[in-house]
Amino acid sequence: MGREVTIVGQGLAGTCLAWRLWDRGRDFCLVHRGDRPSTSFISAGLLTPVTGRNLNPSWRLEEFLREARAFYEKVEMVLGEQFFHEVPIVRLFADADERSRFEGKRGKIDQWTGEALEEGNCPYHAPHGGVIWKGGGRLDTRRFLEASRGYFREAGLLEEQEVDLQGPLPDTEVTVLCAGAAGLGQGPFGFLPERRAKGELLTVRIMGFPEERIVSRNGWLIPLGGGLFRAGSTYRWDDLSETVTKDGRAQIEELISSFTSLPYEVLEHVAGVRPIVRQSRPVIGRHPEIENLVIFNGLGSKGVLYAPGVAERLVSHLCEGTEIEDDLNVRALAG
Repeated sequence: MGREVTIVGQGLAGTCLAWRLWDRGRDFCLVHRGDRPSTSFISAGLLTPVTGRNLNPSWRLEEFLREARAFYEKVEMVLGEQFFHEVPIVRLFADADERSRFEGKRGKIDQWTGEALEEGNCPYHAPHGGVIWKGGGRLDTRRFLEASRGYFREAGLLEEQEVDLQGPLPDTEVTVLCAGAAGLGQGPFGFLPERRAKGELLTVRIMGFPEERIVSRNGWLIPLGGGLFRAGSTYRWDDLSETVTKDGRAQIEELISSFTSLPYEVLEHVAGVRPIVRQSRPVIGRHPEIENLVIFNGLGSKGVLYAPGVAERLVSHLCEGTEIEDDLNVRALAG
């Protein structure tokens, strides 16, 4: 007989799930697909409390943000390095309508609002002003995944191999598919109403640019330290390849130029596909017909916020039999 749980995929979902099982002392195997990086590995790791043109707080924000902070702090203590960085977010309004929506919603988002910015006190060209969000930050997803992989490898809990997502299940009591975009649109969970989206990112060096906060307007610029920034991101639904494009790069370079006139050097250009099921709300739970097949997917662009808390709920279900909430349960989407 194999392990209690086999986790397929070492992106944010699979890694957070592994840490939750490790915390309970459960027997598991984390299967990683070798040298091919997951979309989580190349993601910006952005956590922003209020998102979109409609300026809505992220779903169940206060609850999941509290759990995410506690989770990352605990893993940081185990691994001896910092991955999550709390960073204010300067949100610049794209137009007068966006500014008007902000004014109309201030009562609902007051706890996340640090300071409203007018054109005169904004450090950028921002004719409609902006706002500084509190509670935001970034996760160094690459280091988080690399360090976690090394830890689990040393503990004998990680295997590097390809898994056929439509083939026979591993020799294990429970298999959890944390396969991201590759696990949507086909296979045993092909019934999910997914809407995957491709995104491209640039890592750039901008010497002399003093900004230490995340800056956002139709995209974002994230400081990494040492004059390095990550910039993005694009959305495409008609091309789900992981190939970078000239159009994607041009769009992001235009974004950078809207924030600063300083020269910059492009160091890296990457692309990945976001696993979106329903408005970047994750889904977890058992397959409606295959009891020992489980999914954890649909983190979209909000994995940093949701992965730790949702992983806890899934592990609580697997280990203690806790019922999965309807707004997370994959069986609620099975029709």
